[in-house]
Amino acid sequence: MILPEMNRRRWVTLNISIGVYMSTLDASIVNISLPTIIQSLNTHLTAVAWVVMAYLIVITGCLLLMGRLSDLFGQRKIYLLGFLTFTVGSALCGFSPTIYFLIGSRMLQGLGASALMANGPAILTAAFPEKERGQALGIVGSVVSAGFLTGPILGGFLVEHLGWRSVFFINLPIGAIGIYLSSKVLERTVPTGKTRVDLWGALLLFFFVTSLLLFLNRMAQGSTPLLWLWLFFNLLCFSLFIMVELRSPSPLVDLKLFRRRLFISSLGASFLSFWMSAAHTFVIPFFLQSILEFSPSKVGMLIFPVALTVMVMAPFGGRFSDRVGVKIPATMGLALTSLAVFSFTLLKPGVNDLNILWRQIVLGIGISLFNPANNSAILGSLPREKVGLASSFLALSRNLGMVIGVAFAEMVIAFRLPAAPLERAKAGPSLEGIQDVWKLVLIIGLTAILISWARESKSNVSGGK
Repeated sequence: MILPEMNRRRWVTLNISIGVYMSTLDASIVNISLPTIIQSLNTHLTAVAWVVMAYLIVITGCLLLMGRLSDLFGQRKIYLLGFLTFTVGSALCGFSPTIYFLIGSRMLQGLGASALMANGPAILTAAFPEKERGQALGIVGSVVSAGFLTGPILGGFLVEHLGWRSVFFINLPIGAIGIYLSSKVLERTVPTGKTRVDLWGALLLFFFVTSLLLFLNRMAQGSTPLLWLWLFFNLLCFSLFIMVELRSPSPLVDLKLFRRRLFISSLGASFLSFWMSAAHTFVIPFFLQSILEFSPSKVGMLIFPVALTVMVMAPFGGRFSDRVGVKIPATMGLALTSLAVFSFTLLKPGVNDLNILWRQIVLGIGISLFNPANNSAILGSLPREKVGLASSFLALSRNLGMVIGVAFAEMVIAFRLPAAPLERAKAGPSLEGIQDVWKLVLIIGLTAILISWARESKSNVSGGK
């Protein structure tokens, strides 16, 4: 399809937005359906938790591989295959007869989602000039928020009226549109190097992420042989991964990239930011529903203002970063996010809705300032031929932060649960355990602020290239 440059940018933005919307909508819709899946497939909470965790683990473990594949074979091809894989996985999820089939289908979905997440920002960055990049990424940030915003509302309606399987079938028409647009509006790119893929590195990275998550999940159960086995396996995989990358002629991760101060500091800030957000997102429903005893519908109404605020404010945050640079808006955003999350420790049973609402709005403003600026810094810190790898690192830091954030929150809460196994299985999160998460998140936030403020300016990086 031959289009004028301005129109092509709009179609590319729409195409990338569809992929982003589908993946974020899927995440928020699935969480709403979990209680119903437990009843429908006659399973238990531990098993159904892997419907979420398996998806995140595959995404996190495959992001760098997808970025590398896009640099070798072309972004258009890998992005289109990602759409196809995600859509097929969605269909299989909808037809799942057992919980284990559903978990396997979610892993296939995660494989497709990793291709979409790793390549979407890179395709968008290549389509827009540098002066418009922050605004374009801000638009995508709004689409992310729209997915999270509509997910609980749409998911609740679908589960109640059409059943839990419909939350996966909803992806089929969206995926079909995305596949069509990807085949028509994305430019064919010439591979940037020899078609060699570091499969050993990808496999070791996957095992490293998985074993790290399993280690964190076991920590709250005390010192057991299995806990130390997971730690040993985790350290072994990490050591082998570094050795393989240093010796590989075509490494999955070019370790020389970590000499770039702007790149590594922006990645670190992104990782810690999503760690904070994921930990808060995990505990806030328990606080509202279990501690304050709000209804599920009211819980949803008090949670969605974060996504609504980001959807409205992210484009303004992108424009702000285009004008003043990355450091100021990113650091301001992290400060607002950290203080907003920590302020929830001041809330007690009987608190009015307004005190919860304004904190959620401030949290959304902080995210709106940080994400567009920091994303632009990551994507702009490497040479243009490395943009696929930079995009996959961006998605890796986000998803790894989310996985660690959830596992971290579970671990902290579990330390407050009863020691007896039967009582522990029946007990829910306590107010003290939830507050412990919010307090520790402040330490993570302060670390992220220091990293963000210490980063190099773009001009210094450009001058050093």
